[in-house]
Amino acid sequence: MAALFPFTTDEAKAVLQALKTVAMADGTFAVKERSLLAASAELLGVDADPDAVTTLSPDELAAALNDPERRLMALKACLVMGIVDGQVSPEEWRVLSAFRSALGVEEGAMQVFHDLVQQHRQRTQYELQRRLGSPQVGTLYAAQGWQGVLSFFTEDLLALPKIRENSELAWRYRRVGLLPEGTLGRELWRYYRERQFAFAGELGGVPEALVHHDITHILAGYEADLQGELETLAFIAGLRREDPSSALFLVLLQHAVGARVGDPVGLTFEPARILAARDRGRATTEDFTRRHDFWDVMDRPLAELLQRFGVPPR
Repeated sequence: MAALFPFTTDEAKAVLQALKTVAMADGTFAVKERSLLAASAELLGVDADPDAVTTLSPDELAAALNDPERRLMALKACLVMGIVDGQVSPEEWRVLSAFRSALGVEEGAMQVFHDLVQQHRQRTQYELQRRLGSPQVGTLYAAQGWQGVLSFFTEDLLALPKIRENSELAWRYRRVGLLPEGTLGRELWRYYRERQFAFAGELGGVPEALVHHDITHILAGYEADLQGELETLAFIAGLRREDPSSALFLVLLQHAVGARVGDPVGLTFEPARILAARDRGRATTEDFTRRHDFWDVMDRPLAELLQRFGVPPR
């Protein structure tokens, strides 16, 4: 845990106070915000009652955090808190802006962070919608706390646009199952069929943007569970020379909330594997995650593509 979120105990407490300050910006401490603060305390290794956590001023936060990287990480965590209900309110944005100024983070960077968090949040919403719609939901995800995550993000799931049947697109994806064994298309078909996910274009399917993420899982070789999702996000961040903390923190928080509500086993993952995935992404020679689509290589052997993109073996 320390390798991913390297805060000292005192720093972690200050981060929790900052999160509480953002949550209370509009004068209310909503259920989602309380749950997220409890999950944050769990991730940061601090024993704290969300209702007992106090707020703090921007100067107090800056005094508690001296390292620039930890300051960035704290601000990103605060952005997650601000966006937990879908939109950052004007009151929350004023608090975030004050934190940004005190922490010495450029103004433009905060908007970039906001957009990244929003993108990750929307993708995880679609991912959750798909997994909860799978016939395997009881065996695949109940043990990981998805029931709790569903209760946490019910309003968000209901707000997602309904995907209508697109028979032409659906058939295009179904046909990749006719490709030879070992090709990218056949592996994508197998990925969906083993998990009983609907293809893009089918009822219950997801936007094609999520298919691209699935292909990244396949090419990078990481599983579709919590550990594999974190490894995939870290791999992408390494590939793009980005800091993975905002994406990792958001995913971990959602799973942590679910674990607190629906899974007595709790949250488990291996930070060393996540860091190894980041380094593996940095060593990859071509950023295939930015491709517009993969249709021109669906019939190519997976081994050939891994060599072409310069993906190091695990």
